[in-house]
Amino acid sequence: MVKVKRSEYIIVSRACRELFKAGCFGKGSIYFDNLAKGLKDREFSKLNITKDKIEVVLEALVKQNICGKKKKEHGWKYYLNMDRYDKIKEIIKESGSNSIIPILLML
Repeated sequence: MVKVKRSEYIIVSRACRELFKAGCFGKGSIYFDNLAKGLKDREFSKLNITKDKIEVVLEALVKQNICGKKKKEHGWKYYLNMDRYDKIKEIIKESGSNSIIPILLML
């Protein structure tokens, strides 16, 4: 299993932003490969974040019921859970070191 640092958790958990922008609620979902491709930015290249680390963080978000996943023909698809809309909005708005995400992941 890949070890993920706290700073990497905070950055990768912003994958919720990509899901939110794409309108992935319930029936609308996105494949893991497409989600990982869409997350390429400066922060990821600086930290050398791989697909394995992205998958670990997404699994943690699934355990917290912030995201959901479903098995499809070509792989796993991820979507946002509307029951946790308040937490999703907090994650999307957050920036910097004052983050609720590590606390959520420890629960």
